[in-house]
Amino acid sequence: YMFTITRNGLDAISKDLGVISNNIANAGTNGFKRSRTEFVDFYSKALSDSPNNKVGLGSLFQGSQKIMQQGSPIMTDGALDLNISGRGFFILSPKVGADPRFTRDGSFSLDALGNLVTTDGFNVAGFRRDELDGLIKTSAEPINIPLSIENKEGRTVSLTGINIDAYGNIETTYGLNDIIKRGQIALAKFNNDTELKSVGANAFQASNKSGLQVLGSPLESNLGEIISGALESSNTNIANEMVSMMRTQQAFNGNARIMQASVDITRRLME
Repeated sequence: YMFTITRNGLDAISKDLGVISNNIANAGTNGFKRSRTEFVDFYSKALSDSPNNKVGLGSLFQGSQKIMQQGSPIMTDGALDLNISGRGFFILSPKVGADPRFTRDGSFSLDALGNLVTTDGFNVAGFRRDELDGLIKTSAEPINIPLSIENKEGRTVSLTGINIDAYGNIETTYGLNDIIKRGQIALAKFNNDTELKSVGANAFQASNKSGLQVLGSPLESNLGEIISGALESSNTNIANEMVSMMRTQQAFNGNARIMQASVDITRRLME
């Protein structure tokens, strides 16, 4: 049993090192949520009905869990750099046939067509306005901000300013003083944020355990407010992660030495 226990320990510790290394590597990633590993002890099948006959076989890696604690804001003064102070995720409109994605990374920009997009080219979703300037909140749609318009005087004026308030309302300025309201940033929340599925590029998708998305506006229905000109930093604490890595490396080295000793003993017995 010693060899099996040690082998299982090495496997579990290797996975733990991988998770810690990933946390450290993403310490500078906007909106990154660190993970922690979870282990369970497990036993061989009992040789009889008596529970006293069960033999421990070491540790088993059960999985990793995202820690959704909010990171500190980083002030950038960028008009399209958005930070959610509180609960919620930005909604990213998927490519055709894909499930929507969600992120805390609010580093957005406008593409050549005026679409509000992420660095990976995903459209940011929001609520559009109707003809009476009311918000249509039945569904979130890709946000588009025209780069130029024709004003009341019939002149073509270019986009000169964008302002997004705490409620996510988008106000655009064209030329010197032509101001137009465009829509509102939409947010989503889940019954269990920690069970969202990571899909890379600092984005998540809903899972059976997280529950379906619940659409809402900033500062409504327990959702956070939007801080313009700021980005959310990673919630990774480098000092804590380095301590965890050193402790895990020591455990790995200890298990490796035990395994080598077990191999040496077996070899001597066979000789």
